[in-house]
Amino acid sequence: MSLFDQVAKARANGGKPAWQQLSEAVRLRLARPPLGIGEYFDYGIWHASITPERMREFIGWRQSAALDKQLNADYSRVLANDKLLNYLVLQAAGYRIPTPIATYTRNGRSIGNERVLQTIEAVRSFLDEAPYPFYVKPISAGYGRGVLGVAGLDGQRLHLMDDSQIEVDDFLAPFAFAPYQGMLFQQPLVAHPAIAALTASQAICCVRFICFVTAAGPVIHTAFWKIIAGRNMLDNFSHGDYGNCLAAIDIDTGQVVRAISHLGPGGQIDRHPGTQKLLPGFPLPDWEKSLALVHSAARHFPGLRLQNWDVALCPEGPVLLELNTESELAIPQAISGRGLVDQRLRDILAELEQEDRACRQALTRGPPKPLRISPPEPGITLKSL
Repeated sequence: MSLFDQVAKARANGGKPAWQQLSEAVRLRLARPPLGIGEYFDYGIWHASITPERMREFIGWRQSAALDKQLNADYSRVLANDKLLNYLVLQAAGYRIPTPIATYTRNGRSIGNERVLQTIEAVRSFLDEAPYPFYVKPISAGYGRGVLGVAGLDGQRLHLMDDSQIEVDDFLAPFAFAPYQGMLFQQPLVAHPAIAALTASQAICCVRFICFVTAAGPVIHTAFWKIIAGRNMLDNFSHGDYGNCLAAIDIDTGQVVRAISHLGPGGQIDRHPGTQKLLPGFPLPDWEKSLALVHSAARHFPGLRLQNWDVALCPEGPVLLELNTESELAIPQAISGRGLVDQRLRDILAELEQEDRACRQALTRGPPKPLRISPPEPGITLKSL
């Protein structure tokens, strides 16, 4: 869609006059830090309700990446980005995780008692006797890359959960991709009955919690819901390319506030595209339990002060699906129509900066020296003391 088409579409959906849209978009692009012209339209800044004060609360992908770099220590990222390590920590701390069926790594890593596969030939043998259905995902990847839901095997073809099929050789090709560091097979989780009734699907719809970890404890700032549609086996949004939707969630009540089917003008929707059931006002089940779960789990990763948790809402209660870093913080703005950097976040960031400053000062001073202990006086023994 051309720039002028976007301007016209925005104007038709409650947007500001064309000259004002273009003026604001260019001004934000030239600002420091910049916000792209495409982002201006994706995040709804063009809407007439966005005042200059509210406009300053929006951030783009550049500032999102800068916050991630500032708040997350490089040495701690592996605890989130490596799913086996992440699940090991969560399992040791007593949290429920998706049940592992098998792991494929060349060095034989595992989470617990699942089957360990170290060669492609072992994976082929596993497929002949695997407990279908299952999900398989890369050990180190994000944004749903390489994830498949497998329903069964028919000769040299695997049937996927979205009714499509894939040759076994094509299925195995990503296993040789070194950056994935192996693959993890898991039992499927099932959506909570209230969610399944809304979507007409048993596939899970995760809630993404954006959490900041301060010295006083974790603070959940934003939450949004990834809503599955049609026969999709994953709740990935990918700018609306898969037909799935996103919804902003009120942190206090757990209710849907606003939903979109795609970024940009005309993306807001009120009903699920498949079932036509109303989305705004829909209460997510086990909301208080979900908040408590994220708040509790976040404490175990102090080196990651900006955490993005995916939580599956299931019949047995909320389940921690995975922890992510390097997510795009700008996306929630497109869902809610509001900038992320509100006064609450400014206060959180100020608190984190104060902590950093105190830490730098402490490093300059060095650790405290141990107290000097005088030797006992002559003739005095420990026994006599």
